[in-house]
Amino acid sequence: MPEETASTLENQETKTGGAQSAEAVAAAPEGITGAMPVKHGKSPWWLAVAAISLFVSMLVSAGSVYVYDRFYAQKIVAVDIKGYIATQRDLYLSGKETGKEFRANIDKLAVAVKGIPKNRVAIMEDAVIKNAEIEKLP
Repeated sequence: MPEETASTLENQETKTGGAQSAEAVAAAPEGITGAMPVKHGKSPWWLAVAAISLFVSMLVSAGSVYVYDRFYAQKIVAVDIKGYIATQRDLYLSGKETGKEFRANIDKLAVAVKGIPKNRVAIMEDAVIKNAEIEKLP
């Protein structure tokens, strides 16, 4: 048994580079000899990375869906051009509008129709049965 202890001490001496004596290595506590301490009670680092990755992924996904819906998705809107022109005609015939005001209002209508965003498909309100967004005219 003493031979095994001596060979173990010699092995430890060669591992430490021979700078320490075998007696010093044998007397040193286990934590000082270079053994890695075991950490207990801490969550693994990958769990935090996974949580952060999940959060960032969900945030980017929600943002891209919002941007797509807001700027790129085609939407159908109804425009009541016929009703607007009829209202302007009635105002002109009753004398509440002059010819210049009538033309100015028709020009405003043309500008409003041209100002409808490209991701909106405009159809006449008469063709819509239900569930279509109605674009307000000036």
